[in-house]
Amino acid sequence: MQLFSWFFSKQSSSDNADEISKKDVCYHIEGFLSCSYFHTAAEAADRLAAKHSNVKVEVSAFPKQKWPERSMELRKNFSTDHRTSPFIYEGCGSENQKVIGGYTDFARILKATYKMNVPRD
Repeated sequence: MQLFSWFFSKQSSSDNADEISKKDVCYHIEGFLSCSYFHTAAEAADRLAAKHSNVKVEVSAFPKQKWPERSMELRKNFSTDHRTSPFIYEGCGSENQKVIGGYTDFARILKATYKMNVPRD
């Protein structure tokens, strides 16, 4: 079941770092587990990565109770007002990461850049 492959994968961080450095585009999706938009974004990103070998996707899931704290950290790190789940940003290295926004913003990128059909945008 590919949708949840990111949730159950057990990759070492050094392996992951090597893999990320070889990719042209990296998307990071963070959100809380019970958020339907988070799951939709993760599923769309999974399909994207399966079709495009130059794309790396990293998904981080949090319990809903922990989301306000994580959201505050992300807003502070990226100097943004975006606070909803999912919080999506791009960049393969920490020095060049930028906020995309939420699912609707990500869906626009998938449609425009990759010509993907995405639900609920």
